[in-house]
Amino acid sequence: MWTRKGFTLIEVLTVVVIVGVLASFAVSEYKKVIERSRASEAIQLLRSLYHAEKLYQMAYGTFANSLEELDFSFKGIPVTCSQNNNSSCWGYYNAEAIQGNTWSVELEKGKNPSISVGRISGPYMGTGFFMQLERADGIQYPLETLACLENSKGRFKYNKKAGSYCEDLLDGSFYSSSSVSRKYEIKL
Repeated sequence: MWTRKGFTLIEVLTVVVIVGVLASFAVSEYKKVIERSRASEAIQLLRSLYHAEKLYQMAYGTFANSLEELDFSFKGIPVTCSQNNNSSCWGYYNAEAIQGNTWSVELEKGKNPSISVGRISGPYMGTGFFMQLERADGIQYPLETLACLENSKGRFKYNKKAGSYCEDLLDGSFYSSSSVSRKYEIKL
């Protein structure tokens, strides 16, 4: 009687296809975990900056004019920042503290002071995190609330589908858009 000592080509191909499908799901989830980790680092930087700003405001009655004025340890290179909306910009800094030079920190003064940490390179360039400190122009945004941000214009424009970073990757809920960005509430 003849006995079989191996696998047929169909059996081998079936196993290869199943492993390939499982691997594609695993790689996709792995990329999400890595990006969530990087986002957590950026959010921690934003929260530290927020606490330093609040301490400065309690001590001096106003927000700081630069990162150097804050009790805030930060490695980075100052870069000139310009705003199109007549707001004075406190500074734009390459953030070496988070994954090389892929993030920046921006502090905006004026009627509507805010702080943000944004991605300036890589596959998610144009995304970041934002916190409105005060709002004096009548437009209502949740104040002192962490928001995920996708830029829709400018040098650091997010070129992927709207919501694919903040909603799909970080489970955010859309709450506002302007001519330059979309904002999402996140719970990280």
